[in-house]
Amino acid sequence: MTGQYCVDANIFITAWNKDYPPHVFRTLWEQLAQHQSDIVLIKPIFDEIDPISSPDQKLPEDKKKEKYPLRVWMEDNQFASTPVVDSVKAVSLDFEKEYETNNNPKGANQNDITLIAYAKIEGKTVVAFEDEQPQRPAKKCNYKIPLVCDEQEVECVRFVKMLDLLGIRI
Repeated sequence: MTGQYCVDANIFITAWNKDYPPHVFRTLWEQLAQHQSDIVLIKPIFDEIDPISSPDQKLPEDKKKEKYPLRVWMEDNQFASTPVVDSVKAVSLDFEKEYETNNNPKGANQNDITLIAYAKIEGKTVVAFEDEQPQRPAKKCNYKIPLVCDEQEVECVRFVKMLDLLGIRI
């Protein structure tokens, strides 16, 4: 895997559905597809992005595209998941304990923590939509991705910064 940018699921989900819809920002999505080798999607993150249910796997392609447009686009452009190996799982478990990871919507979740562990071990950059937290929350379970990355000395950039670094212009 050569990709430098380990992206959070929100990058694709929010960008596609809200901030940069493909019918308006077509060239953005075309250029992202051209840079798919620069982007790492670890399996738990990939699985969050518009997953096609088992029964719907048998749908004709046009119906799948209608019901799961982002996932079909990703598959058409050969975005793939990167497996999480045991060494990453071990670091992730340590981080989960340290950051009191739970289903709290205010902080980094288990998949976010695994993403950060992967980036730390592989020397990659995490990409997130979240802003930096100006103050450390009292509880570590409320730390968001950028703050966890900062504490773990993992580079973290926002989506637009990644686009700039990749030379994507729309």
